Amino acid sequence: MKTYSLPEAIAVLPQVRTLLAQVVEIANTLPDLEDEAHIADYEAARSGASGDLVARRAQNRNALRATQIELVDVLEALAAMGIQVKDARTGLVDFLSYRDGELVELCWKLGEAGIGHWHPIGEGFSGRRPL
Repeated sequence: MKTYSLPEAIAVLPQVRTLLAQVVEIANTLPDLEDEAHIADYEAARSGASGDLVARRAQNRNALRATQIELVDVLEALAAMGIQVKDARTGLVDFLSYRDGELVELCWKLGEAGIGHWHPIGEGFSGRRPL
């Protein structure tokens, strides 16, 4: 379990920001790719589906699979750093840290200038408190 002091978390924030921007972009793209794949599945399953529809189905499935793998890779990179992704669609993460001897989470959301909040373990975004 990786813990961060505030200066350590601030030091890795540029890397986290870059990775998290990728997560948000991918996470917000996946529903459309899933819809396209389901539509292509339906069209290809109809009786008499042409070779073009079958090829489109395979292309959509491959695009979906590649995007899912890309998301997993980026999430694993963040997890390897000890960063907890709390909301992939909005870009919310926590860094485990200690505050007055208690294990807490430094809370940061994509778009915020810097790390300015923390919360006790388990309280989440609604329990955010200013540093």
